[in-house]
Amino acid sequence: MTTATLCRDQCDLPLARTCGQLILVALCWLTLGITVSVQAGSPLPLRLGGTPEAVAYARLLLESALETSGHEVAVEVRADRGDIPMTRLEVMLQQGEISALILGQTAERDRRFLPVLVGMTDSLVNHRILFIHKGSQPRYDAVYSLEDFRRTGRVAAIGEAWADRVIWEINGLPVETISGDWRRLYRMVASPARKVDYLPRGAHEMSQEWAQYPELDVERNLVFVYDQDHILYVSPAQPELHRLLLEVMPAARDSGLIRRLARKHYAEVFEPPVSLQERRLIRLESGAP
Repeated sequence: MTTATLCRDQCDLPLARTCGQLILVALCWLTLGITVSVQAGSPLPLRLGGTPEAVAYARLLLESALETSGHEVAVEVRADRGDIPMTRLEVMLQQGEISALILGQTAERDRRFLPVLVGMTDSLVNHRILFIHKGSQPRYDAVYSLEDFRRTGRVAAIGEAWADRVIWEINGLPVETISGDWRRLYRMVASPARKVDYLPRGAHEMSQEWAQYPELDVERNLVFVYDQDHILYVSPAQPELHRLLLEVMPAARDSGLIRRLARKHYAEVFEPPVSLQERRLIRLESGAP
């Protein structure tokens, strides 16, 4: 018989009749309490996936927020390659192969996953800057308003599963979408044979990507802004993690932790060629659910 079993048997006595029994009962509960405490102190498993850059930021944010709240975290990185389509990552999230993903909010994602309604990038992702055709900057120089931009007739290349697709459509901006590997969008914009003109990227994404695509130009003057930061979606297979993050992430926002981490991790958004603070703002309706 194990110590825990003996303790449970003794603790089930309807009444302890002697001082010795009372002491034994107290020791039993103390032993069981120590066991529970050790189990509760085990690192919280967290499975993350996506591109290396997306995983790096999600890991920084979640580890910092959870550890600040007193929770030790054990991170396992899954699918940290850039060639896995977003649709596949969402399936992995739904099945519990990934614990959480930072994504644009949509009504469909709200139904499929467990949302944590806290902005995760300090609104950097909803400041969109354009990759454009090489040498096409003059076509954008006269744009000072959304109506100016509509009149240009420029067509956006956007992933089918992106929240941007709905936002662009709500604002009367033409889009061409693709499913599957969204990284084909860069080639679509670079190709003169395709009927697309630009690819919108979050300011923080552009700060990481502009040097990787020399066949494209970064539009110099504009930033398209909408009131819908990316949020955290948790796998429906991990409701306990969701309950915890519903407490932890609002605290991280209110303390300024998310802002500090986003501004430090993506400091290059304030440097050329992104230079976020120097751009003309074009406001978009978000259609947030």
